[in-house]
Amino acid sequence: MKQFFSLFLLCMCCTIAFAQNRQIKGKVTDETGAGLAGVSVLLSGANNGVQTDANGNFSITAPGTGAVTLTISYSGYKQQTVKTDGKSELNISLEKDVTALEDVVVIGYGTIKRKDLTGTVSSIGANELSKIPVSSAAEAITGRLPGVQVTSVDGAPGAEIVIRVRGGGSVTQDNSPLYIVDGFPVNNINDIAPSDIASIDILKDAATTAIYGARGANGVVIISTKNAKAGKTTITFNSFGTARTLPRQLEVLSPYEFVLANYEYARLQNQTTVDGFTKYFGAYEDLELYKYQKGTNWQKELFGKPVYSQQHNLGITGGTAKTKFSLSATNNTDQGLMQGSGYQRNYLNFKLNHEVAKNLKLDYSSRFVHTVTDGAGSSGSSNFRIGDAITTRPVNGIADFIQIDPNPGGTDDDYEQFLKSLISPTQLLAQDYRKRVAHTLNMNAAATWNIIPSLIYRTEFGMDLTFGQLKRYYGPLTSVSRNEGSNLPMGEITNSNARSFRWANTLTYKKEIGKHDFTVLGGQEINILNKGFSEYTRAKLFVENTSPERMFANMQLGTTDRHTTNIAAGQKLASFFGRINYQYDSRYLLTLTLRADASTKFSPEKQWGYFPAAAFAWRVSRENFMSNIKWIDDLKFRISYGAAGNDRIADNIWRVLFQASDNRTIGFGDVANPYYTYATSSLPNPFVQWETNITRNTGLDFTLFKQRLTGALDFYWNSAKNLLVLTDIPQNTGFSTQQQNIGQTSNKGVELGLNASIIQKRDFQLNATFNIGFNKAKIDNLGGPSEKSLQSNWASTDLKQQDDYRVYVGQTIGLMYGYVTDGWYTADDFASYNPITRTYTLKAGVPTVGSLLGGVIGVRPGTMKLKDLDSNGVINASDRKVIGSALPKYSGGFGLSATIKNFDISAYFNFVVGNDVYNTGKISFNQFYRTNYGNMLNTVNSDNRYKYIDASGNLVTDLTELSKLNANAKIWSPFSFGNATPVFHSWAVENGSFLRLNTLTVGYSLPKRITSVVHMTKVRVYATVYNAFLWTKYSGYDPEVSSTRSDGYSQLTPGVDYSAYPKSRNFTAGINVTF
Repeated sequence: MKQFFSLFLLCMCCTIAFAQNRQIKGKVTDETGAGLAGVSVLLSGANNGVQTDANGNFSITAPGTGAVTLTISYSGYKQQTVKTDGKSELNISLEKDVTALEDVVVIGYGTIKRKDLTGTVSSIGANELSKIPVSSAAEAITGRLPGVQVTSVDGAPGAEIVIRVRGGGSVTQDNSPLYIVDGFPVNNINDIAPSDIASIDILKDAATTAIYGARGANGVVIISTKNAKAGKTTITFNSFGTARTLPRQLEVLSPYEFVLANYEYARLQNQTTVDGFTKYFGAYEDLELYKYQKGTNWQKELFGKPVYSQQHNLGITGGTAKTKFSLSATNNTDQGLMQGSGYQRNYLNFKLNHEVAKNLKLDYSSRFVHTVTDGAGSSGSSNFRIGDAITTRPVNGIADFIQIDPNPGGTDDDYEQFLKSLISPTQLLAQDYRKRVAHTLNMNAAATWNIIPSLIYRTEFGMDLTFGQLKRYYGPLTSVSRNEGSNLPMGEITNSNARSFRWANTLTYKKEIGKHDFTVLGGQEINILNKGFSEYTRAKLFVENTSPERMFANMQLGTTDRHTTNIAAGQKLASFFGRINYQYDSRYLLTLTLRADASTKFSPEKQWGYFPAAAFAWRVSRENFMSNIKWIDDLKFRISYGAAGNDRIADNIWRVLFQASDNRTIGFGDVANPYYTYATSSLPNPFVQWETNITRNTGLDFTLFKQRLTGALDFYWNSAKNLLVLTDIPQNTGFSTQQQNIGQTSNKGVELGLNASIIQKRDFQLNATFNIGFNKAKIDNLGGPSEKSLQSNWASTDLKQQDDYRVYVGQTIGLMYGYVTDGWYTADDFASYNPITRTYTLKAGVPTVGSLLGGVIGVRPGTMKLKDLDSNGVINASDRKVIGSALPKYSGGFGLSATIKNFDISAYFNFVVGNDVYNTGKISFNQFYRTNYGNMLNTVNSDNRYKYIDASGNLVTDLTELSKLNANAKIWSPFSFGNATPVFHSWAVENGSFLRLNTLTVGYSLPKRITSVVHMTKVRVYATVYNAFLWTKYSGYDPEVSSTRSDGYSQLTPGVDYSAYPKSRNFTAGINVTF
């Protein structure tokens, strides 16, 4: 009975407790009465919270019958605290928060409201990022921010992205900005899933970058990923697919023009060459047959077919008021435009926030990235160039018209061998196999302790682990196999790993005293970077038909040619830093920053660097004399000065290093077992010190016309000092050069960024953005000499006078150096022709190029003419000058976005004006140097070029007849070069200015009345075209490229188009769903 009575009481208590709970329902709307979806509704004093549905409705369980308090919060609106007073139904209207709409900007070790900035920061927010699907963080900022130039090395999947903030300063070292993701430095921003990005803030001047000291000299790119949110669990799914096509092809000679050109080239040589041509392609009178042949379009075979890529993202977020989490997974698969290329990247991102107590919070985040990249871009490859798609013959001559006997020894053996001699671009591609696999794991943990309300301590610990493997296969057709592997397959495997650790502690004190507002930050940080190893193995002499897969599974069966292991000690960086932010009445703002760094990249005596900065801002709009100017909402003047360091140099410049030689020698070993000997690789310099970037900035921030127009105007002057330059030294040291801190450069410029809210109505909004940046880079000091010759190295030894770039003290960077093209020699320039020696004699006073262009056959009518700049009658290396500049005069972008009811449309453009591009294809693809029966660009077709054969196929040598034959010629003869090595001349320098419609997007969001039925908060479908249109005079694939292969001075030799992997035009369709 006792047990029964106890059970009865327990049931009654449960019933009473249940009866005391009740449901409170309501609706949250904006100022126009429209329902707001995703508003957080929290029950004060409890862990209970929900979010509003697609129509703004909510229902929350509350205890008892008395009054309870709800906290209503939504991004961009003022938070409200509502007492129910016993009501069970509520109607809540939220008011827009102008302060919240001013944005919070992430800066070093903290955040700040944009209106309180004293430095220069450009940002892209979540709203802008969510509208356009991008495959990388770099795509998100292309053309969007003033003073930030984004260039891809080429259009290959996962290609290296070059980002320059205000030009960069170093001449020989890395000019990339520092990338920070959720507080942790990363090397590659492609490892961040674009769908996880909440905002991107770019710090430009020392007032904002000095807090990063050693690594902030070239600007800082801070990426914040999406945070966890309390309330009902929310699921988002974003997916899009893309079709990629080649937007333009280079026009090459048709089959008929191809055989005609090769016949003319044969006639210029000798009868043996003509007989060889006739054997394979037919007599001159038979060449008309080729007019009806389509031929092989190798560009289309290589990268002209449509390919597809896709990206899928699934995100889950939720939690209580004390514990919040977010989890996202992304798959990005890109089928490369070029056969054999492509990549797959998988991301997994997790965040957890937990409030242990009211004054103690814990944060944890982890990110895992798995990447597989097949193939490689064109730049940097000595074994295969996309240029082969231009120069490979489109037809096989007579062999295309006759039946070839497949049996060796048959009557058609010569034709069979001729067919085999064709090494097509697709064959070369299959012979040059590459696969790169990388795994990256990043983990961060942090604790925030509010010691007292005004004093906050935060500690952060992070680690980054990277594992990589690169496999290279060289088939018998590659030059590596031919030169080093006895024409047998060779293989390379490189395994590597790297580890980085970071521990940072900060103490922040905030205090308001009347109109005075103080924030003081002090901190300490330790970084251990790139500690790891790499192992390289090369094996050769496999059997002829060994496939890449079989080779890599059986490397031990080959002959091990090389096996090296490199253990990197890594870099250690110890730092102390502090920052003071002071405001008076939100009118006068002052920021003082100091950072001290010690880096093991320098000798113990030179390890410490000190980087101070100061910035002042005056909010003019708060002054009394501005009170009557109603159209100015906010006006702030800024000025800053400071220093930031750069230690991104080689790890061991100050140490004595030994390096294995490339060739095996007997050395001190057994004669029968030669080994690689070692020698000092460079002369160490224990006095190497920090490269330092001094920045001066003056700016104006403004908000006008009731928040309708916002913008920023900045003037800057950056000076990079103590730059490392490879300097000539006396050779009695045993070395010819040494790295020394003697260089200095400067960048001066102007930036303007505007955002306009043109129309803001309930069913129609129209917004516009515009930015432009002017940057002038200059060499101030080279440590002695007033000029220096540089090589872009695109042609190796296939270019006479390989120093095709110059730097001069007092002039800009990226100066191209070569001959000035001056038409061609005409028949009137010659006095006579000698049929015995087959040479022409120039008239007196006509400058000669000797064998510079004509090779063994000398100069003749139709030979390209170069200007004799020193007027000495002989054209040689001294007749070169600056013929182009790679740096643009200005660059920027603009865009329009509109929302019409449930439709949205946006278009974003980017432009570059005033730069030159070094189009190496105009040199490589317009002559027959090192090409047997090769093709050329259509520029030199028979209607355009200077010709030497008449309509009957006869060679014309008479000067008068040549004048008649070429009365309408538009370009010199490519055959007049003979077998001479080409030269760099001004015809190969083109205007690289362009205007690109970068993205065009149209989207449609389903009405809330439909999404609510299927329990969805939001459904949006969209279509986007990337690289939609390109307006340019450049004749290559794309002017926005820099595929230079220079070592050591790549910063000074930009703008080289070395048969770069072309950029595709992408057609994308996708969907965003929120549950």
